Amino acid sequence: MKKTSTFWQKFHKLHLGLYVLFAFMVYFGSTTAFVFEKFSLIDSGILKTEWANASVVLAKGGEYKVTQAFLDNMQKVFALQKHVDASGKVKYESRKLVSGFYFLFLLAWLWPLYRHQFSEKPRDISRVERRIIQLPVAVFVLGWVLALQRYLENVSFYSQYGPVPDKVKVVYALSALLMGAFVSYLNLELTGLYIRQRIAKPFFLENNPYGLKSGFAINLTLRYALMLFSLAMVPLLLCLYVPIYANLDAFSVLASNNDLARQAFFSYENIRMLVPILIVAFLTGVMLVFQAVSIMLYRFNVQAPVSALVKRMKAVAAGDFTCKTSVLYADELGQLKGHFNQMLDGLVERDHIKDTFGRYVSLEIAEKIMKSGKVNLAGEEIQATVLFSDIRGFTPLSETMPPVELIKFLNEYFAYMTKPIADNKGVINKFIGDAVMAIFSPVFGVEDHQEAAVRAALGMKAALKEFNAQKRHPEVFFGVGVHSGGLVAGNVGTAARLEYTVLGDTVNVASRIESQTKTAATEILLSDAVIRGIDQGRFPGVKFLEGAPVLMKGKSKPMILYKVETAA
Repeated sequence: MKKTSTFWQKFHKLHLGLYVLFAFMVYFGSTTAFVFEKFSLIDSGILKTEWANASVVLAKGGEYKVTQAFLDNMQKVFALQKHVDASGKVKYESRKLVSGFYFLFLLAWLWPLYRHQFSEKPRDISRVERRIIQLPVAVFVLGWVLALQRYLENVSFYSQYGPVPDKVKVVYALSALLMGAFVSYLNLELTGLYIRQRIAKPFFLENNPYGLKSGFAINLTLRYALMLFSLAMVPLLLCLYVPIYANLDAFSVLASNNDLARQAFFSYENIRMLVPILIVAFLTGVMLVFQAVSIMLYRFNVQAPVSALVKRMKAVAAGDFTCKTSVLYADELGQLKGHFNQMLDGLVERDHIKDTFGRYVSLEIAEKIMKSGKVNLAGEEIQATVLFSDIRGFTPLSETMPPVELIKFLNEYFAYMTKPIADNKGVINKFIGDAVMAIFSPVFGVEDHQEAAVRAALGMKAALKEFNAQKRHPEVFFGVGVHSGGLVAGNVGTAARLEYTVLGDTVNVASRIESQTKTAATEILLSDAVIRGIDQGRFPGVKFLEGAPVLMKGKSKPMILYKVETAA
């Protein structure tokens, strides 16, 4: 049972329905063109004579044998091949339109898809995607190629009997146009439906189901124009062509030089025949004009708004959220535009939330949380370098400032301090009063996190000097402690209220190293773990001075800290 199921799965992947549908559309178009050709090319004079002679012979009870003139006309009209067997018996065989090449073309077009479906090796997905997207266009073009082939073969066959009259060439051209119109449009719609449901849908559900697709496609206006041309304009012209051609002998009198014959044309019987044709011709002309106008109106009322909306969507994808579109109607286009505007409002609000969120939590952390879509209360272990910075003597300084001035002072101070951190891809985890806690980690895109933290500390030292040079506030001093190691990063709190932070011994040690800057009478202290992780040669003009071992609070073993001195 399993083998049988596997066989049918592979059998369906051959997409034989595509070839059957294509053949049916070609047969339908060929049959329509065949009827048109035969109606137009049959010699009505020979047919009338043959009919009269046959009626007389059959009325007398005799056996009627068709004339050679009639057979010759039928041979040309029906494109029959004349064969004489060994016994001298004449046989006529119809000539078939050779179309096997086109099935081979479709097979070659789908070959990348077949290789992808039946091979276990990875294939070029983009190539298969383009072949599927452009398959309806390929089938559409094949319909017109078949129509052109029909015209050339018909003219070539007819030329066996001598020069091909212009009238015959026109008939073959019109029949080819008729075939191309029906075959191409029906293949575009019906075969295209099969392609979307049976070929494109299974493939794209497994490969990039939601992404944009590349490849040439027929736009809405051209599709609408093809529909009108194939299903409205061509049938209208045929309805006019049939009565005109059926009475062509009568109309030919008008072009003759016989005045009596032309006067006789305007008899009551001929006028009865002419008036309906003129009315049909007038109505056909009016309908053709309206159909041409409807194509232009369709382009203006449907294609243009859809194209404009697609252009605005591309702008939104590029980050432009200021491209709302006007909603003037309540139809499907109006609904589409309205919901597009609502989506845009949602994106603007989301971007605002993200921006606001990034003001309270580092933007890197905000993006990490929003992209992951997870609330991980367990946290994750990461390697990172933690930087602590604190203003010395902040408590007595704050007592001398009014609250508003204090906030203004801190905001200006942090503006200077956070820039070197951000320039070195550090993540500001939190502000604790006058202190800053920053994290440098590969998780946030900093591979050389120890060196990045040291560069940030040096940048903060230079920024503090610049801040004090402004002389808008009392001169301040700070201490910076840097330590590297493993820690736990994650969301701490409950599902309703969370804070993304880092925890662990590394954080605590970094804070205590910063406190040691007061005892060591220096601005920057680094742990031995940080020194081991940097290339001191990449810091020209900077000295890393080893200090005496220090026993930290809560530690059983002393730590060696390094002072950082720069050239004045």
